[in-house]
Amino acid sequence: MRISELAGRKMLISWLVRWSMCPEDRLGYDPTMRRVFDQSDLDIGGSNNDDPMDDVRYTIDCYDDESKKTVKYVTKRTIMPADTLLGRHTRCFVATRYAGSGSDSSAGEVAIKDLWLPATHPSFGYQRNEIKLLRKIRDTFEQDTPDHIYPKLIVGGHVRLTQKDKSVIDTTDAIFKAAGVKRIDPPSDSDADSAWNQQLLRAHRRTLMSPVGHSIKTVQNEAELIIVLAEAMRCYSSILSQCGILHRDISTNNILVVRDGKDTIPRGLLIDFDLAVEVNKHKRSACPESLGTMPYMSIANILNLDTPRMALDDWESLLYVVCWLATVGISSDHRVADAELENKQIKHWRTGTTKMIADAKRNHMDSAKSFRFIIVKKFCEQYELLPRFAIALHNALFGNEKCPGAYLDDDDDGNKSTDGPNDPLIKRCAYVDEIVANLEGVLEKFKRKAQAVFKL
Repeated sequence: MRISELAGRKMLISWLVRWSMCPEDRLGYDPTMRRVFDQSDLDIGGSNNDDPMDDVRYTIDCYDDESKKTVKYVTKRTIMPADTLLGRHTRCFVATRYAGSGSDSSAGEVAIKDLWLPATHPSFGYQRNEIKLLRKIRDTFEQDTPDHIYPKLIVGGHVRLTQKDKSVIDTTDAIFKAAGVKRIDPPSDSDADSAWNQQLLRAHRRTLMSPVGHSIKTVQNEAELIIVLAEAMRCYSSILSQCGILHRDISTNNILVVRDGKDTIPRGLLIDFDLAVEVNKHKRSACPESLGTMPYMSIANILNLDTPRMALDDWESLLYVVCWLATVGISSDHRVADAELENKQIKHWRTGTTKMIADAKRNHMDSAKSFRFIIVKKFCEQYELLPRFAIALHNALFGNEKCPGAYLDDDDDGNKSTDGPNDPLIKRCAYVDEIVANLEGVLEKFKRKAQAVFKL
């Protein structure tokens, strides 16, 4: 449809008229989520934000696939709105249990994650199932409670709708069927022409978890940041060793800050297991697959090297999280403007082709000298702990004498090489337990240093 042409404008007007007259279910209306206009009976407190969306409340029906029961919650505030019609359309809310005419605040707050994930036939068969993994984490830790916090699943399942007196899973297939149209899988060729009804099969899922955390950008200083990262990675290691689940997406978005009180030491919470997979508890690795969040993806992950994905990839992502936050600033008071970031080499971790990004990281990580001069030297100058923390993590990850650096030794012409099984990023897989133990030691050491700051 071309709006610049008469036929295109006519078609657009025709659609607008039809949309104004069609039933709600054909507009994609979600009957399981209802806006609350009269909030007088809701004991949910006021908004702590200037965002007008924080004053919008919803009651949400949350269906659990395991118990086959539906529980109603009422939102307190919106954490993440769905600002785009494309992709997963993820929305997140803080909510409390709905009790009759109002909110039951005594039940505590939960985080609701509402999204549309790619699905297979049937929709329960999608190979990466966060709800299934969270259920395994919950069941494991309920039997052997750890001394760290973890994402505890409360309710998890597919959103269900009633169509012609039948309960159905809310999928793109169900939406097209209600409109009397058959959905068609899109062509594999991205350049091929596609019809409007050629859409991915997606399933609508809703997950409730606790505790409720805040963005990692809410840490107040570098000591808090180190403590939060250390706690989150302890959670990561426990989930990998006890549950056999590899996270595969360590990033600033997936580590939250949890505070029990205003003046208490914060804790770190690892979330978002959408890309996680179950692995063999002994091998603790997954098949090669390029997944994650730029600019935090490991080099092997970016290049999709023919080597197992394992804990070292996630620990490498942690190093990039530390470097990124230390460069751009860990709080609004320290934030570096994008224009200033353009003068730093770390910008190459998020722009360019995958090979360009991977080559930049190899160059920056290859030696202690290059890492300090190119990356650490550009950290915000007010930080004292973070430079030492980053250097220690780098040394544990890339300084192992059995597989040092990120390149092979220079050849006779002075060129660096990455080919063959002797590539350090492939070779280090044989020493994963030793390297991870060193990394965990670094984390514990700097966590103690950071905690000492609160005792001064």
